[in-house]
Amino acid sequence: MFNKLTIIKNCIVLLPRKRVEFKRSLQSKSSQVITEAACADQNHVENTTNPFAVNLQSFLSATNTDEKPATLAISPEEKERRLKVLQLEAEVARQEGKRVPTLDYLKDHHWDQIIAMPSRSARMKFYSYLWKNAAIAESRKMKKQEKAASAQDRIDAIRKERAENPHIVYGLGNVSMFLRIYDATINHWMNHRLIRAMLFSPKIVLDCSYDNQMDKREAENAAKQLMLCFAENRAHDDPFDLHYCNVDLKSTCMKRLQSYIPTMLNPEFPMNIHSECFTEIFSKNNIVYLTPHCQTDLETYNSDDVYVIGAMVDKRHAEPLSLAKAKRLGLRVARLPLDRYLQWGSGSGKSLTLNQMVNILLDLKKTGDWETSLKHVPRRKVIDSEERLASFYEKQKNRVNVRVDKIFDNGNGVFKPVNSVRSHKKHLKFNLANWGSKK
Repeated sequence: MFNKLTIIKNCIVLLPRKRVEFKRSLQSKSSQVITEAACADQNHVENTTNPFAVNLQSFLSATNTDEKPATLAISPEEKERRLKVLQLEAEVARQEGKRVPTLDYLKDHHWDQIIAMPSRSARMKFYSYLWKNAAIAESRKMKKQEKAASAQDRIDAIRKERAENPHIVYGLGNVSMFLRIYDATINHWMNHRLIRAMLFSPKIVLDCSYDNQMDKREAENAAKQLMLCFAENRAHDDPFDLHYCNVDLKSTCMKRLQSYIPTMLNPEFPMNIHSECFTEIFSKNNIVYLTPHCQTDLETYNSDDVYVIGAMVDKRHAEPLSLAKAKRLGLRVARLPLDRYLQWGSGSGKSLTLNQMVNILLDLKKTGDWETSLKHVPRRKVIDSEERLASFYEKQKNRVNVRVDKIFDNGNGVFKPVNSVRSHKKHLKFNLANWGSKK
């Protein structure tokens, strides 16, 4: 019994000293277990007669970034073992102070993505992304609670004031001669305006066929932009007739869009969703594909043309996929004349979101003026003319910035020439004590 207690005591004493070594060994062991399991699963699938099959497959998977990585088929026991190792890795990283969410926040679909990731660095980036989302959700929840509490206090104060005041109170929210317009009435009015646009307004197509070229985060971002396209077009005075073409309802983008707009598939909802290509709905002679990779600028807006916008978010690599598709279909292409009307800032990309493109076309249809329409481009990406003039004046001011009291001798009006850097300083006595010092 004494020996056992001594061993336990020694372990307890030695544990703080080897904490760093224990964490490093645990991380290396977890990465090694996951790598060995992935290699074992791949060796069962590959042909054992070809000794270069594994290297060739790994090289092709590393160089091909367009295709999505396929999840290896693993047994439930192996998946459970990897899950335990990854949960231990996430808990250790969270205790080290890294940006890792709690295990309660991580759901089954999160763990499926984590298991399919090839390296620890990729998992840590995904943990950081989930941690930011959890922090944002928690902040919104706290703000909502504070707003609800302040609203309740305000309602209580109004009720108390009304109880103390026996007279009739006139105004908005009180006794008024105006009818109250409910949100449902505004929604019906906007939907009716969209139905009228289906009959008489020009057509705009959003091509939703790029889901295979986007990862999950890019697809969710594209879905949010598609929702904003519908909302901002719906709120405009003269909206377009929007058509969502090449739609796959099982894709990640459409699932997220349906979560934003739950009634989008209802027959009475004014939203055009097509699984067919836009070339089967409209004539090719009237279709113009807007792509930033072509060399032809869009000079004027033509209401008879059907403009197509590629619903793609390409943050990783900007490839000319829309231009290739337009050439394959034999369509006319054009781009917005951004360089002609805007001065781009240094380091800012020229990519625009889908809702910004729709807003630019809406104002271009209404005004016909490119300078007015391109105000929807974010100001952080461009340099205004006033800023350019201010920077020019600042440079000129720095060039002629000379102090007058340095030119004239003691304010007597006697001009004293300024010595240059290489001129000999007269009446300078040599002091051996100060020689070689900074003074």
